[in-house]
Parts: sequence; structure tokens; C-alpha cells
Amino acid sequence: MQPRQREEDAWKEQIKKERQFEELEQLFSKAKRAQENVLHTFQDAWQGNRSRQRLGLVEETMTEEWQRRKKQMYAVDDAIQESRRAHQRAKFASKEADAHATD
Repeated sequence: MQPRQREEDAWKEQIKKERQFEELEQLFSKAKRAQENVLHTFQDAWQGNRSRQRLGLVEETMTEEWQRRKKQMYAVDDAIQESRRAHQRAKFASKEADAHATD
């Protein structure tokens, strides 16, 4: 495979990863809005001290899930950024190798 083709393939893969990350961010936002809606609905539906306790448990569980998802999203973002840096390093190394080959 030629260096130019490898570079194009790497950029295509990078773009694909970034699109996936954007989709994850959108899903993440939708999930957060859904969580808030569920909590609001529970609060409206239940009244009294017991309902507040149950609502607190539901909120705690949903917050833990939210935090897990957020960590996953950040891990994906870190992987994308590292992939981008690796691609830039490889591109630079390729240019350096070409420069030394012509000397």
C-alpha cells in the first residue's frame, strides 16, 4: 500500500471515530434529558416522605449510571485524541523519512 493511500485510510478511520464520538455525545445528552424527565415524573407521581426516599434511591442509581457512561465517553474521546496524535506522529515521521531519502 502506498504512503498516500495509508494516510487517506488513516484519515477516513479518524473521521469515522469522530463521527461515532459525536453520536455518543448526542445519545449521552438524550440519556441525561431522559433521566431528568424520569426523576421529575416520579417526583410528580409520588408524594410524601416515603416517595422522597424512593426517589432518592432512583436518582442515586441513575447518577451512578450517568457517571459510568460519562467515563466511557471520556475514554472514547481519549482514544480518538491519541489516535489523532499517533497519526500526526506517523505523518511527521513519514515526511522526515522522505526528506532523508532525498538528501
